[in-house]
Amino acid sequence: MSTAGDLLLLTTDPTSGKSRIGSMESDAVLGGAMLYDLVELGRLALEGEDRKARVAVADRAPVPDPALEAAFARVRDRKPAKAPNIVTRLGKHGRKNLYNALAAEGSVRARDEKLLGVFPLTRHDILAGVRRDDLLRRIRASLLQEQPPDEETGPLIGLLSAGNLVKLVVDKPDRKRAKKRAAEIAEGDWASESVRAAIRAANAAMTAAIAASAAAASGS
Repeated sequence: MSTAGDLLLLTTDPTSGKSRIGSMESDAVLGGAMLYDLVELGRLALEGEDRKARVAVADRAPVPDPALEAAFARVRDRKPAKAPNIVTRLGKHGRKNLYNALAAEGSVRARDEKLLGVFPLTRHDILAGVRRDDLLRRIRASLLQEQPPDEETGPLIGLLSAGNLVKLVVDKPDRKRAKKRAAEIAEGDWASESVRAAIRAANAAMTAAIAASAAAASGS
C-alpha cells in the first residue's frame, strides 16, 4: 500500500466511514503524500530543499498503483515547478482515486448514503482494520512512548504533522505533547537523507498549499 493510501486509511473514521481530512485541506494533504510516494518511486525528483524545492520529472514510466498513476499523469509532461504547485495538481481528485484504489485491493468497501435523505454521498467501511490498527498503535507508540519511527510510520507522522492532523490519532489530553513529538520526528535522523528531503519537501508544499487554500476561501 502507498503512503498516501495508508494516510487515507488511517484518517477514515472506522464507525462512520467518513474521511476526517477536511475538504479544504484534502487535496493538499493527499497531494503531499503522493509527492512523497512518487519521489520514493523515482518518478519525481527534488531540486533544492524545503520551501525552495522544485519538482522535476525523473522517470515517465507508468506507476503500478492506479491512484498514484492518475496523479502522476497530471504532471508527467510538465517542466520543473515549485513543490506547492505540484502538490495541488497531484492531489486533485486524490481522495476519490485513493478510495477507489483501496476498494480495489479490498481495504475498504464503498457504501452509498443520502445526507438528510436527499443528497447522495459515499462512505467507506474499513475492511483492513488490522492494518489500520497496527499503524495507529505504532504511530502512537512513537508519539507518546518514544518508540523510534520506522519506514512506514515515519513518513506518516511527518505528513500528519504538516497537515495538522496529529489530533486525529491521539486522545485530546495527549495532543500538545504528540504534536511537539511529531514535529521532532519529521526533522529527525531516523531515515536516510533522501527520505528526509522528500518528507520535508512534501510537508513544506502541503503547508503552503493549505495556507493558499485557506486564504482563497477567506477572500471569496
